[in-house]
Amino acid sequence: MAARKAAENRENEILEAAIKIFSEKGYNAARTSQIAKEAGVAEGTIFRYFKSKEELLNKVMIRLTKILGNKLITHRINKIIKDNSEKGEREILKEILKDRIELIENHQDIFQIVLTEIQYNSELRDAFVNNIVMKGKDVISKFLEQGILNESFRKVDVAIVIRSFIGMVGMYVIQNRFLPEIIKMDKEKQIDEMVDLFLCGIKK
Repeated sequence: MAARKAAENRENEILEAAIKIFSEKGYNAARTSQIAKEAGVAEGTIFRYFKSKEELLNKVMIRLTKILGNKLITHRINKIIKDNSEKGEREILKEILKDRIELIENHQDIFQIVLTEIQYNSELRDAFVNNIVMKGKDVISKFLEQGILNESFRKVDVAIVIRSFIGMVGMYVIQNRFLPEIIKMDKEKQIDEMVDLFLCGIKK
């Protein structure tokens, strides 16, 4: 029993070290020797728990989806809604949009790895859907459904609204990273315009 617990602890230490190194250096630049040093173990010890660097990445990604889902999706969005409950829907959406953009910008390497790997790894894809997509969908759905009940929002398909919102966040991050010259406007102004378009469309 004690030996099993020790093994679990050591595996967790390696996973935590791998998360840190992958986040700082990216997957391709990360070395198992760096992960071993961060975890305080010999490099060979890593391969007692994980057959390869790819298997270690897989376990890291599944764990990250749980961390991101609980701490960065459910908790943060709920907190934004609660902290801004006295404000109108426009301001709440603006705060959520800002938070989601900052979240992706601060964890771009991790999201890039996850989005690449889920194309080929069904286990990771299921973890990503259950821990991130569905949890985010549940929180935003409650907010939108409450707005529909309050008659602040018209009746629309919530799933399509969420898809549009996610697309808006994703395209902002991609455009700012690769084509920043397209929109020459400061971040705050862009977010204001995006929220207005999201809520009101472009019809005069």
